[in-house]
Amino acid sequence: MKKIEEILAQCIENILSGKAGLAECLDRYPGMRQELEPLLKVALGIKEPSVIRPSDTYKIQARVNLIEHIHASQSLKNSTNAVLKSGAKQIWYSVWFKPLTIAIAVILFVSVLGTGTAYASQDSLPGDILYPVKTGTEQLQRMLTFNEAANVDLELKFSDIRLNEIKAIANKRPDKIAIAITGYESNLNKAILIAENARNSESLLEIVTLAIMGHLSRLDEIDDIILEVARGSISNAEEIAINGYIKALQSLAYINPVKATEINLEAIQMRLNRASFESKRGNSRGVEEALQQYERLRRFGEEISESSKGMGYDTTAVDELNARATAGHLETMGSIYGTVSPETQDAVEEAMGVSVEEHGQAVKGLQQQGALGDITVEPPIPDEIPDEVKKKVLQPESKGSGNGRT
Repeated sequence: MKKIEEILAQCIENILSGKAGLAECLDRYPGMRQELEPLLKVALGIKEPSVIRPSDTYKIQARVNLIEHIHASQSLKNSTNAVLKSGAKQIWYSVWFKPLTIAIAVILFVSVLGTGTAYASQDSLPGDILYPVKTGTEQLQRMLTFNEAANVDLELKFSDIRLNEIKAIANKRPDKIAIAITGYESNLNKAILIAENARNSESLLEIVTLAIMGHLSRLDEIDDIILEVARGSISNAEEIAINGYIKALQSLAYINPVKATEINLEAIQMRLNRASFESKRGNSRGVEEALQQYERLRRFGEEISESSKGMGYDTTAVDELNARATAGHLETMGSIYGTVSPETQDAVEEAMGVSVEEHGQAVKGLQQQGALGDITVEPPIPDEIPDEVKKKVLQPESKGSGNGRT
């Protein structure tokens, strides 16, 4: 089903081009007539002078003014929400004020810039003259989107667009990549904030965290093809993605710690798979970066368990998931260990130590709840790991009760 903004734009274009009249457009969408009719009447009431041909300079200035107008409209909407207290006034605002503001913005956008300019801007990149038109169009889409789930979907869509821009300019315009990365961070934060405050926040937070996992895979692909000059920028984008992932997953963990743990363990395995891939390429830097991310997410898994206990949740399922995941994690690290340089082996050993430590914490929790079952107390370190390395990795446990740090 088409969204209201798509239908509105299509009707405006058809009416302005003479392909259809108001009544015909409304008849096509009887279920949306109440929303469409006032918007289209405003559109028909504004006539574009046929003899005026604004200069390119004027168009660019008008574009800037339009974007400022859109932001001002958003601020006005927020302040109006705070002032309008009565139910009747709130209904009046929702039904009339917001649609009229949107209609004016849409018509200004179409009449001042032209649909051709708007369409052409969609392929623009940071640094292009039409790029502000592209981001202005996105702001317009936000104004035309009234559903929480649709808003989250929109911001994630924009996040994907920013990743496409990063890939397109990383090697060609490294000086402009920060613009796309800043936009990516903004889109991601908007998606997280909307999801956190939504009525159906659990499902939306799950969508956001899974999307960010996909973003990390995309950034891995970009990292594989970029020149050294852009590598620091991609690392920055990865950090933004992981920070956003953790923030969204923390909020999900307050609602459903088991689901949050399942998602986090999937992300952890993805980072280990990345480390394995980089080890086969002989890329020590890539192995170490992936293992650092693994350690961070693994420790975050313990935070989920601890916060769940603090909120009174039964953490049996969470601890069991963490304990059972250890075997797979250690097996992957064991396969990496023999393929990397001695310097990188130190990073593998440190990551194994984190896995052993978190296994101990999970086992301890299960023992306290009498739910250890068939899970082994000793972490399953792979046979291919030398004995002296096993001893070093297990050293933190020897300081405690045998089940993790104290």
